Amino acid sequence: MTSLIQRIAALPRDKTDALLLIFACAMVLLPFTEHSPTWINAIAGLLIAWRVWITLRGQVMPKKWLLTLISALLLTAVYLHFHTWLGKDAGIAFLIVLACLKMLEMHARRDAVAVIFASYFLLVGQLLYSQSLLTAMYLLLCICLLISAQLTFQYYQLTPSFPKRLASGFKIVGLAIPLALIFFLLFPRIQGPLWGKQQGNSGGITGLSDSMEPGNVAELALSDQIAFRVKFLGTTPAPSQLYWRAIVLDTFNGKRWSASSVSAPAQQESTPPAHGRQVTQEIIMEPHNQRWLFGLDRPTSITGSTELNSTLTRYWEMRSSSPIQERIRYTITSNLSNTANMNTAPPASLSERMAAERQSLLLPNGYNPLTLQWAQQFRQKSTDPAQLANLVLRFFREQPFRYTLAPPPLGVNQVDDFMFGTQAGFCEHYASAFVVVMRAMGIPARVVTGYQGGEVNPIDGLMTVRQSDAHAWAEIWLEAHGWVRFDPTAAVAPNRVEHGLNGSFPNRNFSNLLNFNQQTWLSNLAKEARLRWDATNSAWNLWALNYNLDKQKNLLSTLSGIEHPQATQLGVAMMIAASLVVAALSLLLLGKKTVHSPLDKLYITFCQYMSRQGYPRMQHEGARDYGQRLQLVFHNKKELADFLTLYTKCKYGKSYNSSHILTLKMLLKLCLQLKPSPV
Repeated sequence: MTSLIQRIAALPRDKTDALLLIFACAMVLLPFTEHSPTWINAIAGLLIAWRVWITLRGQVMPKKWLLTLISALLLTAVYLHFHTWLGKDAGIAFLIVLACLKMLEMHARRDAVAVIFASYFLLVGQLLYSQSLLTAMYLLLCICLLISAQLTFQYYQLTPSFPKRLASGFKIVGLAIPLALIFFLLFPRIQGPLWGKQQGNSGGITGLSDSMEPGNVAELALSDQIAFRVKFLGTTPAPSQLYWRAIVLDTFNGKRWSASSVSAPAQQESTPPAHGRQVTQEIIMEPHNQRWLFGLDRPTSITGSTELNSTLTRYWEMRSSSPIQERIRYTITSNLSNTANMNTAPPASLSERMAAERQSLLLPNGYNPLTLQWAQQFRQKSTDPAQLANLVLRFFREQPFRYTLAPPPLGVNQVDDFMFGTQAGFCEHYASAFVVVMRAMGIPARVVTGYQGGEVNPIDGLMTVRQSDAHAWAEIWLEAHGWVRFDPTAAVAPNRVEHGLNGSFPNRNFSNLLNFNQQTWLSNLAKEARLRWDATNSAWNLWALNYNLDKQKNLLSTLSGIEHPQATQLGVAMMIAASLVVAALSLLLLGKKTVHSPLDKLYITFCQYMSRQGYPRMQHEGARDYGQRLQLVFHNKKELADFLTLYTKCKYGKSYNSSHILTLKMLLKLCLQLKPSPV
């Protein structure tokens, strides 16, 4: 590694400039490896490595015909993969290939400029995939590197050291940030997202599915990805009440639970249940590419932007009219009563309600015979469905059932194997088994999936619900109360409900895997840092990414007193603010002492000496004209002519080095001894 650094440091300037630009471009391309096809990433890496090898080894650039052939093959491959050259993914892949190929024909400065501007376009393309705070910080770093590389190609004389060039890039970006902030706040905004809605499947998105089988929810438990954030408009409910309802699964084929078509959207909003505490939540939900929304069980009303166009189904599910492909914000009111009578559900015909009840009794033929037989015998213990449900929960609690993230595999009769064999599972195992037992006893039952729990951030007061909080529970129909929630997981692992997943699996988090005690300063420091980063991300999402036309108008109304500012008023305010910022920056920069180069310092010393001799340089005079006038006074002294000639050559020539400076110092020393000849 040391020898490589020494070899790079010993390279001539044109090669170090090229390596700086290649490094900046590689940094720009790095985030796309998460979204681009593997073969695009491999090709880009090979092309960049080829260009670095050419630079370090001093090899000849590839011939034009070879680059043309490679370009044609790669662009054809892009078309065959995406079936187009347009669109987000295809367009980005197209631009990545072109930028990497352009680096292989980087002969002149104009080629380097083309690579730099292609990299700027790719930076904008990254915002099509992510607009997070971390992405914004990374893009700023890439901009600084690109500007530093761009500045490198502007130096004709002595090139500043790499730290100075990098500092110049950061300084330029720093000066631009105030202006960018002014434009962000005041430039007239359009309705809707700036970058448009994502198209197609969003890679890397995890979350609940519209079906459930053993292992699905356990896989989500390993993900710390954020599902949504919550702001309670009132008192935060107790942990045992934090059931975030999403999907009702009422169809079972012996292996997988899924949603039937019975739970259709209602034609009008539901009437809230008469009993229970009303809780209003403001949800900031991350994109998951599905139509369902989340809220505390049971939701009674939901409001949001007109684009959301949400509905509440007869199963108290919240649905959007289109997949959620961008971060959204909505307000929902829920009733925390554990019961919901069909009479208070969104309107449905009698036949639809009967179909829903029949659907909640169906079991597939030929599956789980042991469980069905056991349920028929267990049914003799009571005629009260609620008492039977509690007896089944007591059975789970008293038998050696285990709550585990890694249960043993199950056979064809999954519930039989779980109930009387492994007796180990995650929440989906317990919910599925409980519902099958209830249906076998003639009690309507169904599975509900969503999330349970959440972590309140004491810094900003928001609750964060992660994919690891994914949960499954059950509902059974009781004539006197309607649908009532039962959570069989709580019977086996009560800490799961009271303290979240970490309460049941304390060794799941990273600090415990490293044998750090929960109370050590290191784990506390890590937790504090994570909470502060989450709070910062929340603020970024709330105030930066959700800064829309309404917020812009409210800001201008607050600052100017104008109730309903128009686009022209926003434009005038933007221009005034930008002018003030430019004026402030100009005063700040002009007030600084000018830093002269070593070359100019010698010339200034020369001019000051001649001024003391009675021959100051006029403002309109350049070095050559000034020298011609001095020659008349000093009778064509050779050292004077040599000094000014060499200075002019260095100042306006292509380059100069330290030997030129040394020669100028020697000539200046002679010039400082000159005296004007008497007239």
